[in-house]
Amino acid sequence: MEYKHPLEIPKSTAITGFEWTADRQACPVPGIHNDTHPMTWAADDGMYLSAGDPNYICENGRCRHISWQEAFKRPDVYPHMGGLDVEKLTGHGFDFGVEQVNTMPGLMGPGGNGAKPSGMVSVNGSLYLAAQNLLGRKPAAHSTKSQHGSDATVLRSDDFGKTWTPDIQTGLAEMEAEFYDRPTMRWLNPPEARAGWKGWQPMFPGWKFGGPSFVQFGRDNADSVDAYVYAISGDQWDNGSQLRLSRVPQDQIQEVKAWEWADVHSNGEVTWTGTLDESKPVLNLHGHLGLPEMIYLPRIGRYLLLTWGLHEDFQVRAGSELTILESEQPWGPFRLVYYQELWDTIEVCPYCPRVPMKWFDADSLSGWLIHSGNWHTVEHYTMHIRPFQLIVS
Repeated sequence: MEYKHPLEIPKSTAITGFEWTADRQACPVPGIHNDTHPMTWAADDGMYLSAGDPNYICENGRCRHISWQEAFKRPDVYPHMGGLDVEKLTGHGFDFGVEQVNTMPGLMGPGGNGAKPSGMVSVNGSLYLAAQNLLGRKPAAHSTKSQHGSDATVLRSDDFGKTWTPDIQTGLAEMEAEFYDRPTMRWLNPPEARAGWKGWQPMFPGWKFGGPSFVQFGRDNADSVDAYVYAISGDQWDNGSQLRLSRVPQDQIQEVKAWEWADVHSNGEVTWTGTLDESKPVLNLHGHLGLPEMIYLPRIGRYLLLTWGLHEDFQVRAGSELTILESEQPWGPFRLVYYQELWDTIEVCPYCPRVPMKWFDADSLSGWLIHSGNWHTVEHYTMHIRPFQLIVS
């Protein structure tokens, strides 16, 4: 499936509409500033997420924004901000709260210069976190101005985010200290010099599967259709073009040799390959694929795919778009449910749509969308939430 614009995609006859049911609201917790927010509904009934570039610190029971300039001068703070963290959502809807579970020291660095979260899933009581950009900044796959999304690995936690294996934080912190110049925010060595640093490499090197986002199948993966965990990935963080689908047995998520990628044939049948370099996209949507989200709707047996694009590569000044697709299988064929050319306002510039499954009503097909906002303004650089309704034929 190959398209140059979302409006070229045939319209869905199964899900005929998407409606906002109230206005957007920003995070009600003062001082929380972050983005990306892959999230999952865990076995303990909690909603856990990983936030990208958490540019805040919590001191004396209160959270506040902290600039990079201040963080550079505080060695007690810098390793705990930027990069990614682990958080827990409390409450519900507009009254949600945020608790920081783990600052993930060592997985640091702003934007594409350091680690960013791309996916999270709960399976058999354990949390799995996909983190990308683990070898620092690289050129993007298609645009010289976009932020790359590459070099991903999956971490596991058996205590709801307090600790993670394998321990890659120590090694990556050492690499950052040796090769990254914090004041100028640039790497001092070329990307190829970081590949295989001290014998370590990410599970998924490069950009072809550089930002795995796990397909959400309800609480602790309970609505899974088979014995696999599924994940999708674009080829850039923003404004990418190719979407790939992979699966892995539920008990082998951290074994890279157990992963395989979908190859969809012209007759609609799918085969699977265990070689990433030989894999093919399940969807080509040139320049309109940002870090994606996919959820399964068991009531109607459909997958909902949400993605986004910036109207200028890695720029917020022109705003963003929202694209929602559906399919009977996670590999497609995909049909258009909703396209919003100017998603909210230019000032907010939303990106990275996520659906907290605990807050999704499977019967009424109504729920909440959480998204990120303009990273150039402290006011908008936080979680935003808005309720929606799906309309079925």
